[in-house]
Amino acid sequence: MTSAVPSRASLQRWTLRLLGALALMLGLSSPALADRVIPSGMMVGFVDSAVYPVITLKRPKPSLLRQVITIGLYKKTISYPLSVSIRIRDENNRFMVYGMLPKITGKFVGIKMGLDSRISQIWVMTEAEATEYVTRPDTLFPPS
Repeated sequence: MTSAVPSRASLQRWTLRLLGALALMLGLSSPALADRVIPSGMMVGFVDSAVYPVITLKRPKPSLLRQVITIGLYKKTISYPLSVSIRIRDENNRFMVYGMLPKITGKFVGIKMGLDSRISQIWVMTEAEATEYVTRPDTLFPPS
């Protein structure tokens, strides 16, 4: 006759499977449990247009003296080439494909240059992140 009581080994296997399934469900249910850490030293600005292979940022308004000297004919935007292997992160820290670049138009971003003088990373920031980031001492802004 066989016993209806499960063995200790089968109970341990069943418990491990249950814990594994619970961990998998928790891991898939929330996009990011950890806080997002935005790297320092990036250039920041508002996106005027973004279509691969170029992103265009709005320049900060120049000083009154420069506006008078240039008679208001200064360039209001500046364009940067994008790297082939660009990594784009949205506000929720998810990666975006470069085909979705037009969706970040009008948003505040941080950009990081690669070794080839092309943009290798784009971080789309929330309003709170942007407010905190511009106060960092090593933050760069597009040249005016």
